[in-house]
Amino acid sequence: MPIGEPGKEQFRRAVTTLRNLHIAAALSPLFTMRAELLANDELSDRGGFDNPTRDHLMQHLVHCDRWRRRITHNPDHADLGDKIERAIDAEAVLSIGDRPFGGDDIQNQSGGLIDLPYALDGTDPDIPLQSQLKLKSTHAIVLLGALDKVIVAWTRLNSRDRTRFITRYDSMRIYGHYQELLGYLLAFGGDDNRVDVAQVLPSDEPLGADDSPNRKLESVSATGST
Repeated sequence: MPIGEPGKEQFRRAVTTLRNLHIAAALSPLFTMRAELLANDELSDRGGFDNPTRDHLMQHLVHCDRWRRRITHNPDHADLGDKIERAIDAEAVLSIGDRPFGGDDIQNQSGGLIDLPYALDGTDPDIPLQSQLKLKSTHAIVLLGALDKVIVAWTRLNSRDRTRFITRYDSMRIYGHYQELLGYLLAFGGDDNRVDVAQVLPSDEPLGADDSPNRKLESVSATGST
């Protein structure tokens, strides 16, 4: 299935053909954060993940949120939210900032439709689907679900039909998703939130899942009772 075809599984609601290239650009740091999450062995620990992993993922989330603010058409310089960046550095002095992309102050030409440059159908080994993963940590499952949800949400914004930029309303919708991600990282991540896990998962039991405690193997005779 080529890039641009509809996604599958958790991406099945993603709109893969749109007009807004800025949305495709804003998805780039999200896929980087997703790859970092899945490649981190701390997310295989069922007891939780440590402070460095939490802080690393929060830095990626800040980068995602900066892109959201950069591509938001904001002529009135309204507050676009900075809670996520302040969670990293409480001493930071934030400003609205200059818009790095020109052309939002004049009427420009309409652009054509584009296909997302990311394969959401499981053919890209760097963007695996849920069925292609084995996540032992429930924290990793929650974080991945929240990440994939915001990826789909980006593609479904009404601003996808604009050639460039997103509206403040769409920007704040994505901001809500990012705050949810921040909440999961703070609630589940860090050394203080780790718990002790003593037992091996049945699926990891070297003698088979049926050898685990509280697992009973029942067999039925092929000949039946006499």
